[in-house]
Amino acid sequence: MEVRKTICPFCGVGCGLDFYVENNFIFRVSPSQEHIVSRGHVCGKGAVASEVIYAWDRLTYPLKRVKDTFVRTTWDEAISDIASKLKEIRSKYGSEAIAFYGGCQNTLEEGYSFMKLARALGTNNVDSCARVCHEPSAMALKELVGIGASSVTVSEILNARNIVISGESVTDSHPVLSQYLVEAKRKGVKIVVIDPRMTGTARIADLFLQISSGTDIYLYNAVANYLISNGLYDSKFVKERVENFDEFREIVKSYTIEEAERITSVSKDKIIEFARIIANKPTILSWGLGLTQSSGVNAVKAYINLALLTGNVGINGGGLLVYRGQTNVQGSGDLIKPDVFPNGPMNEENAKELSKIWGFVPPIKKGLSITEAFLRDSNVKALFLMNYNPAFSLPNRYKVIKFLKSLELLVVMDPFMTETAKYAHYVLPTPLWAEKEGSVTNLDRTVKWRFKVVDPPGEVRSELWIIKRIAEKLGLTGFHDDPKLVFKEIKEVAKLYSNLTLDELMDYSVDSRYPDHESSLYKDRFMTPSGKAKFGLVRYNEISGDSYILITGRVVTRYNSDELIKRVPGYRNFSSDLLINPEDATKLNIKDGDMVKVVSKCGMAVMKAKLTNEVKVGHTFAYMHDYYVNNVVCDDLDDISKTPRYKITFVKIEKLG
Repeated sequence: MEVRKTICPFCGVGCGLDFYVENNFIFRVSPSQEHIVSRGHVCGKGAVASEVIYAWDRLTYPLKRVKDTFVRTTWDEAISDIASKLKEIRSKYGSEAIAFYGGCQNTLEEGYSFMKLARALGTNNVDSCARVCHEPSAMALKELVGIGASSVTVSEILNARNIVISGESVTDSHPVLSQYLVEAKRKGVKIVVIDPRMTGTARIADLFLQISSGTDIYLYNAVANYLISNGLYDSKFVKERVENFDEFREIVKSYTIEEAERITSVSKDKIIEFARIIANKPTILSWGLGLTQSSGVNAVKAYINLALLTGNVGINGGGLLVYRGQTNVQGSGDLIKPDVFPNGPMNEENAKELSKIWGFVPPIKKGLSITEAFLRDSNVKALFLMNYNPAFSLPNRYKVIKFLKSLELLVVMDPFMTETAKYAHYVLPTPLWAEKEGSVTNLDRTVKWRFKVVDPPGEVRSELWIIKRIAEKLGLTGFHDDPKLVFKEIKEVAKLYSNLTLDELMDYSVDSRYPDHESSLYKDRFMTPSGKAKFGLVRYNEISGDSYILITGRVVTRYNSDELIKRVPGYRNFSSDLLINPEDATKLNIKDGDMVKVVSKCGMAVMKAKLTNEVKVGHTFAYMHDYYVNNVVCDDLDDISKTPRYKITFVKIEKLG
């Protein structure tokens, strides 16, 4: 058999996989021993990833809606009709009535070409699902230190003295990274976990701060004040390399450890222990969705402040590490935004530079993010979705579906008939990850080439093929269906990627991180205009409600909307569990296994109670993979990033029967 390598389609680790292929059929999958990050490891999902390719319900030819059903159509007809309808809507309503949004398993080349087509049509309504997960991380990092990405690689965990993990269950979300934590723990590295839930990662921690959801900013500001007041901060680093310390000190001086204990419900002894741990170098401060989907950009800023205050940035074994949730969510966030061009700020100068490569001048008016288009009143009439299922994954599902039904044109590119595709006017079948090629950027800035392993079935066509044909039908030029040519163009446009080569990307054993292959960024200067970092000046706004706080999160056996994993033979269709603390269950007269009604201001769901001390009193937890959860989760958005607060929904719980 021939061995062909590729990148796992699931989380942001981007593990290397070896596929054993004969006669266009995959017989076996094993972890790539040479991959620089996964190092010969693979999780249970990655081990069965190839099974999805042979799912019985793959879409194999284009479909168009005729009244309430779908009928088979040809590619020529579908592309002609879509192009004609786009022209009609643009003529009738203007370019701003058109939007292009994509998922984060798309390759860099697919996302870039998709974004480019939208701007060729005159709209900046372009975005990726990075908006709903780590856009707060990207924005906070960009503003405070220069680049919206991790400053250290996962390999640096082994050089750390301490690692702090906030709002992330590595064992559930990024299981292959557990090897680094286990190895680090054997070396004596201290692990601190901050989370409202007792996760698998929290169980191996040396210190666990079981924080009340949404109180992160108060905790981090209080710790900053403690460090400053007790002379435990790195004054030399702060003086030489960070701006606005005086303003920062003035803000945090009113945040006390005693009040932090009351607000966060973490004992002051543990808070002080946490502060003293991070005062020691080198320390990595890492985080996941628990931080970004609760208090948003300001929470990430407050957390980054601690790294700057203690001088734990720009050193070996110290820095900022973001646990990105999908294979190319980092790359999608780098290149596809409604208010930033891929070559920098959205202004006339950058638009003019892009026109030299693109052959047209893109608009410079800020576009709509995904959440603004779906969850706020918008004038979008035509929507193009690429491997993205918002009818499942966005909050306040009733509002999302109402929006989808209102569209005059909805085009969905996807390998499956998803919940979103059911509302489409055209469904265009696309390959799965192993049936095409292109590059992806993982959670620590490693860019690798995802090789094609087998041919797609039926009339399935690649995303780049579809985008190019639609562009041509619209009279546009300069689009490619060869991913290598698109990558070459990305290097010309995006400075972050300019020093990478295809040879590096295709060799899984070599370092191919941007920028300049640095494992630890900011050793000499920060990538800000001044060359210095700056403290984020943020204040805590107390959250209030008279009911339980619902938190959503992952479980290791499932993945996002389950579109891939649920098609693996033997997959168990999990029931919708609602995790409740036994103390709360007693008050509600609920027993383990009882069916309960969960109600928020946005909707309701029926779930099965599971009693566990994993969750704090006053909190409850549900898996983000359960379809009905987003009937309940509301569309409250972070003011800055427009990221939904999936981790803070006030709900009432009632026993049924």
